[in-house]
Amino acid sequence: MSARRFMRDQDGLRAVGLAVLALADDPYPAEAFHRGTYHRLRVDSYRILYYIDGDVTTIERVDRVT
Repeated sequence: MSARRFMRDQDGLRAVGLAVLALADDPYPAEAFHRGTYHRLRVDSYRILYYIDGDVTTIERVDRVT
């Protein structure tokens, strides 16, 4: 998938970027859904899917939610 489809929503992308940066400090925010090693965080109209393996947080996918 290409990030090009998100380019018209610069404010949303900034919010996603800030949320991803915040995950570095706190990978378990209260507003996220946690299930085992997989986690889901809603940011505006986007959903960030990520997983945690020890000290490493990996962003698996960012999707726009309608």
